[in-house]
Amino acid sequence: MIPILTAQQIRDADQYTIGHEPITSINLMERASRAFVRKFSTLVPGGSRIMIFCGTGNNGGDGLVIARVLIQQAHDVSIFVVGSMERATEDFKVNFERLSVLTGIHQVANEDQIPNIPGNAVVIDGLFGSGLSRPVSGLFANVIDQINKSGAEVYAIDISSGLYPDQPLSEGAVVEATHTISFQTPKLIFFLPEMRKYVGQWHVVDIGLDEPFIQSCETDAFFTQARDIALPSRSTFDHKGSAGRLLLIAGSKGKMGAATLSARAAMRSGCGLLYIHTPCCGLNILQVNVPEAMVIEDEHTEVITEVMPADNVDVLAMGPGIGTNSLTQKALADLILHTSEPMVLDADALNILALNPELLNALPPESILTPHPGEFARLVGAWRSDFEKLEKLRWLAKTYQLNVVLKGAYSAVCSSRGYLYFNPTGNPGMATAGSGDVLTGIVAALLAQGMAPFDALRAGVYLHGQAGDEAAINVGEISLMASDLIEYLPAAFKKLHF
Repeated sequence: MIPILTAQQIRDADQYTIGHEPITSINLMERASRAFVRKFSTLVPGGSRIMIFCGTGNNGGDGLVIARVLIQQAHDVSIFVVGSMERATEDFKVNFERLSVLTGIHQVANEDQIPNIPGNAVVIDGLFGSGLSRPVSGLFANVIDQINKSGAEVYAIDISSGLYPDQPLSEGAVVEATHTISFQTPKLIFFLPEMRKYVGQWHVVDIGLDEPFIQSCETDAFFTQARDIALPSRSTFDHKGSAGRLLLIAGSKGKMGAATLSARAAMRSGCGLLYIHTPCCGLNILQVNVPEAMVIEDEHTEVITEVMPADNVDVLAMGPGIGTNSLTQKALADLILHTSEPMVLDADALNILALNPELLNALPPESILTPHPGEFARLVGAWRSDFEKLEKLRWLAKTYQLNVVLKGAYSAVCSSRGYLYFNPTGNPGMATAGSGDVLTGIVAALLAQGMAPFDALRAGVYLHGQAGDEAAINVGEISLMASDLIEYLPAAFKKLHF
C-alpha cells in the first residue's frame, strides 16, 4: 500500500533524504524535475509549443529545471516568471542563472505583461505547488485566470497552484489542470470528487525520497495496490461446505434482478453453498437464473417479512432489492438483534438503517456496510466538503465499529479503526444499475470463505473494480452492464493470483 502523506510529511521526507542520502536540495530538485520530464514526454506530442509559468519558490525552481531539460531536448519552450525576484528561494536563483545561459526568461511583474496563451499550447504550471500558504489573489490570480480561459492543456508540477494537498478548496484562484504529475506519493485531494476539475488525470513519479522514512510516517490514509490484496485459498480436501456458506436475503416484487445479480456474483466469487431468502414471487426467477443456489421462500408473496440466522450458514448478507416496506423493516431489525457475527448490509438495508438509526448500535461489531453517496448521506447527514465527508465516514466506522466502503471513483474503504484505503480499480462505465448488488455478492462470498471483514471488503472492492476494467476493455464503458461485471470476475481473480 502507498501511504498518503500530508504536505508537512512530504517536506520532512525531502529534508530527511537531503540529510541522509545525502544529496543537496538543488540536486534533489534536479532529480524531481527530470522525473517530471520523463513522464511529461510520454504524454505530450513532439513539436508542441510549451509555456511554463513559474513562481519564485521551489515549485517555480522545478519549472526552471523542467524548462532547461526540455530546451536541451529541442522543445519549443517559453518561460514566464511571475512575482518578485527579491522573494526567490536560493535554489530558484541558481536555476534561474543556469537557464538564463540557454534562453531568455520573461518577467511578469504586472497584468500588462501576462502573455496571451493560445488554445493549442501546452502549459506547465509551476506557480506554487504544495507550498501555498494562503488563497491566491492579485497578479497570480490573474495569471491563473488567463491559463484557465485559454483552453490549453495544462500540466501541474506536483499539484495545481491554488490547491492545498490536504485541506479543502481555497477561496482563491486555482489552476484547472488537464494532468497533474506528482512527486513520490499521491495527495489526498486526488481522490476527492470536488477536486477533479483542478487535478485532471494524475500521475506519480518516483523522485527517490527515502522509502523507509516514508513508510515510517504516521497516516490514516493509503492507496491500495494489487500486492496488498490476499485471496482465500483452497486445499485439496476442501468441499462445498468448507468453501463458505452464505445466506443472501434479497429481492421483492419488481426487484428480483438485484437478488439475481448479487447471487450470481457470490457464486462467481467462490461461495461454496448459497441460500437465498426471498419473497414467493422470486422463486422461479432465482431457480432459473441461479440454479446453483438453494431458494428459501418467505411466507409473503411480494416482500420479505421474517428471516432468522441459521446454524448451517457462515455469513448473512441483506439488502439488494428488498425495499423498505414496514414488514421488511421489522424483519431486518429482528435479524440484527438475533445475529452476533459480522454481516453485510447494502442498498435498501442501509435505507432501513437510516430510517431506524437505533439499529446501528445493535449491529454486530465488524459488520460491513456498502453505501453509495446517496445512501451514505441518509445515514450520516449532508456534508459541506469532501473532507468533511471523509470525516463522517471515519466517524460512522469508528463509532459503531463497522467496516464501510463509500462507493464511487477511488472508493474509500474505511476500517473500524478509521483507516482509509482508496481503491485504484474501476471506471465510469460501472455507474450503472445493479453494480452495487454485484459488489454485495462478492464481498459476502469472500467473508463466507473465512476472510476477516475488512480484508473481505477491501478485496471485494478491488475485484469489483478490476472486473469492471476487464469488461470495459471488451465491451466499452458506455455499453457496460452490471451483469458484465459477473462475467469478467474470473479474469479479475486470475489477475490477483500472480
